[in-house]
Amino acid sequence: MFGMISSSYEMIEGTAFLLLGFLSYVWDMAVRMGKNKTFFVEVESEIGVSLIFLLLITIVGMVTGLPFEVYSTFKIEKKHGFNKTTTSLFVSDKIKGFFLQILIGGPFVSLLLKIIQWGGDHFYIYVWIFTFLFSIFMMTIVPVVIMPLFNKYEPLPDSALKDSIVALAKRLSYPLKKLFVMDGSKRSSHSNAFMFGFGNNKRIVLFDTLMTQVEDSEILAILGHELGHWKLKHTVINLTITQVYFGAAFYTFSLCYSNDDLYAAFGFETPVPTLIALMLFFQTVFAPIEKVLSFAMTIFSRQCEFDADKFSADLGMSSDLQSGLCKIHLENLGAMCPDWLYSTYHYSHPPLVERLSAMMKYDKKGK
Repeated sequence: MFGMISSSYEMIEGTAFLLLGFLSYVWDMAVRMGKNKTFFVEVESEIGVSLIFLLLITIVGMVTGLPFEVYSTFKIEKKHGFNKTTTSLFVSDKIKGFFLQILIGGPFVSLLLKIIQWGGDHFYIYVWIFTFLFSIFMMTIVPVVIMPLFNKYEPLPDSALKDSIVALAKRLSYPLKKLFVMDGSKRSSHSNAFMFGFGNNKRIVLFDTLMTQVEDSEILAILGHELGHWKLKHTVINLTITQVYFGAAFYTFSLCYSNDDLYAAFGFETPVPTLIALMLFFQTVFAPIEKVLSFAMTIFSRQCEFDADKFSADLGMSSDLQSGLCKIHLENLGAMCPDWLYSTYHYSHPPLVERLSAMMKYDKKGK
């Protein structure tokens, strides 16, 4: 129910902002703030005003979304025994996140707008190259620079579990360099495990909560699943699809960029600022296309999960994976058997019952 209310509010807010001219109002406010030296210097360039505009929009989004975040974290999560976040930690996370948006988002948007203005009729080609390089940059710095700002990562102590993980990685030719335990328990009792890194510098991270909820053999089976994603090239495929998506999106945007009627319908006089043109395009013209593509990606993601389960089962870990997934779902109060239509559209992972059923079929075929 809370999720329905939250998503309904977001839809109503977004629609109201579009139809009531909120974007044009905030843009005019950003222009005035730039001229009045609100940030100690006069800002007249379009890119400078765009950054002020983004700052204002970000603040509005934080303010309107804060009640939902607070209720979700300190009411719903606490009610079910998951929340471990203190008020000070919550505030600290919000402050860190806000400044990271400024430090990373500001330069990104500035360069993006500059490339669109400089690139001429074929700017979408240069934008595609830029977004690809930025994606690689973010994939590199997020695990080693940004994530440690929010959580502590410590080497997994020498143990039978560590030896088993190293042996599994060696068996699959996974170039594992480091094994970490993350203090996820300081925020929540939810559990997870993930991998990151490029080339021959791979790393595996286990939530400390995972290590208390399941047995070592089940952790190994779960990592067998995660390693299956790597071995089956799911990460590379997803990155490729994402880049094709960006290329198609910006090419389509280039076809609409000069459509003055689109911008006039939302209260903007031509020439419209590039950032506003981008926002209106993705919120209106491309939104239906994005929904279709998002659903297609959800279907693909679900198939990848089945494939990774099979990979772990083929390693002889089917029983441990099934029991481990059951324990995690019980600990996290996950939906065991949700409505099939709802889960098909919304869930990037198949429901547990479907995954268990598929693995049981694998086991029968293997006997």
